[in-house]
Amino acid sequence: MNNFEKRLFLDYLYVLINEFDLKNYSFGEVFDFFCDEFRVSKKEFKIDEYGELLLDNVVLRNEFKRTLKTIIKQLQERIPKKNTILEHQLLLLKDIFKLDEDEYGVFTYCVIQEVNNIFKELFESINRDPFAKFAQVYLKIRYNRRRRITESLYLKNLTDSTRGSDININPEILTIFDNPKCKTSNQIINILLGKSEKSNLTLNDYKHIENERIKVVNILKSAVEQKKKGVNILLYGHVGTGKTEFAKLIANTAKIPMYAVKTEKENFKEADREYRLVDLYSKQDILSRADKSCILFDEAEDVMNRGFSCFGSASKGYLNKILEETPVPVIWTTNNIYDVDPAFLRRMSYAIEFEKLSDSVRLHIWNRVLKKNKFKVKKSKIEELNKAYDISPSIISNAVQMTKLTSGDEKDFEGYIENITKVVYKKKNIKNTKTFDVKNYNISLVNSDLDVDDLEKKIKSCGKLNFSICMYGEPGTGKSEYSKYLADKLGIEVIQKRASDLISKWVGETEQNIASAFKEAKDKKAMLIFDEADSFLQNRANAQHSWEVSQVNEMLTWMESHEYPFICTTNLLDTLDEASLRRFTFKIKFDFMNNEQVNLAIKHFFNISNANLNIKGLTTGDFATVKKKADFLNITDLAELSKMLQAEVKLKQSKELKNAVGF
Repeated sequence: MNNFEKRLFLDYLYVLINEFDLKNYSFGEVFDFFCDEFRVSKKEFKIDEYGELLLDNVVLRNEFKRTLKTIIKQLQERIPKKNTILEHQLLLLKDIFKLDEDEYGVFTYCVIQEVNNIFKELFESINRDPFAKFAQVYLKIRYNRRRRITESLYLKNLTDSTRGSDININPEILTIFDNPKCKTSNQIINILLGKSEKSNLTLNDYKHIENERIKVVNILKSAVEQKKKGVNILLYGHVGTGKTEFAKLIANTAKIPMYAVKTEKENFKEADREYRLVDLYSKQDILSRADKSCILFDEAEDVMNRGFSCFGSASKGYLNKILEETPVPVIWTTNNIYDVDPAFLRRMSYAIEFEKLSDSVRLHIWNRVLKKNKFKVKKSKIEELNKAYDISPSIISNAVQMTKLTSGDEKDFEGYIENITKVVYKKKNIKNTKTFDVKNYNISLVNSDLDVDDLEKKIKSCGKLNFSICMYGEPGTGKSEYSKYLADKLGIEVIQKRASDLISKWVGETEQNIASAFKEAKDKKAMLIFDEADSFLQNRANAQHSWEVSQVNEMLTWMESHEYPFICTTNLLDTLDEASLRRFTFKIKFDFMNNEQVNLAIKHFFNISNANLNIKGLTTGDFATVKKKADFLNITDLAELSKMLQAEVKLKQSKELKNAVGF
């Protein structure tokens, strides 16, 4: 026991003597320690023939207390007043967190029983709730004030609870007291804050948002220089678009140290929502007295998507305090803002959306990651991979590491990319390999209620691209293929999305995917095609959940303002929302082939002239299926091909075919 601990022990013992149960076993342990540590003879106290204290009546107990107090007073005068390392560290923490005397007294109570077990015995000798009695008698703090102090220490991350006698010191704080070399404020602050964040990227990696970067750097610099409170910057958007690295880069560019709110506790335990908010508050408190600094709150969906609270349920007041009173700028990153409380968004100082990266930006990332990892891939192969896989830099980097580990080649490299990408995006078909060959397309095989060949010519002649088309009809009638044909004739790129690409089980993510698809089409000035549109344009009158309505609303909003061709295909026109149907420039029904088209298709797919078949209910999709099957079986006979086509028709459930001859 050092001199500081001795002084505290004697001081506590002297003031609390009237609160002890002198016959309690724990007090007996404390008394024995007292006599041994301070070399006090028990003969100075009333001792019976068995060496036990005579404390059976009030007079003897009072006499014992008077004797003990007298001896304590004598001992206190002999102990040097020089500070020990422990006391020095406590005083440093008091200064760092600007603790008042009551807060310091409670904090010392919590620390001392952690570093020396005899204090725990001492406090347990007082009462069933030793902290309450200690605070009342020794510190003279009333209940309400005591509660505010424990909450304050918790918010500063000095303790890990606020519940009475269960108050424990944060394990991270204990590491300070376990290290006798930790003697300065800077050393302690470095432990509490961790290392400042450094970006692995450069300004060239964010040329596509250069203007936004310049703005946010200026905001950050000005906020720090003027010590402006309540500055919050939101970075949101798709996974893998570099939000976290961007946050670090702008702080590095502005030459402002950035410290991240923790995502894990000690011993690699996951940090829950409350822990992360407390860590944020603690860092705000420490950094409020720094010359310049900012905070990174990565993966903010951990807290903001469920409302804000210090303890318990969501509290708008606590949200306001976090945002409006932050003494240092906070940069928040999240992948999803659709289920965020609007109160949070209103209090953002500035926000940047990170959209899906363009082909050229992604190609730059591929080259940078491969160069950094010293892995050579042919230029043509990199361009092929870039078009085939829309993935984040981390997947590329991991694939490089595995390829090098196994001494693999380019083929192995692509295999590793595809393997992990399937898991990340939860899809079996990841690679974008399908291309539309206009040379093999025959528009004469389209049976629609509008002359689509004439439509293409008129759209080209008017020179406008802000049109939309709803193509509906039976499966396989060529809706998607005509869309690609039209795009080719107009000389624009195609962005095709299926329902599986857009619909997510997470609240708000479907809306985000819809918005991103429209933005991608706008950036590329491309034709946007939504297949299976009935999956996300269902009639709102039949909606059972709020998110079903919000998905349709998101789509309608974009349809009204989109400047480039937008096409929806569906097999179920009757299920579409009426408002969405009104917004389409054209509505075109695609039907089964007529008899003339069936025989044209025989010539187109099998090079058989004058077939003279009469089969109702066929589509170009049926011919493509039969063609593939016939190639495998080496069938060229018209009669056999006719049977195969009729078999395809028999599988259909169309009402239109129920009364067809031979069906």
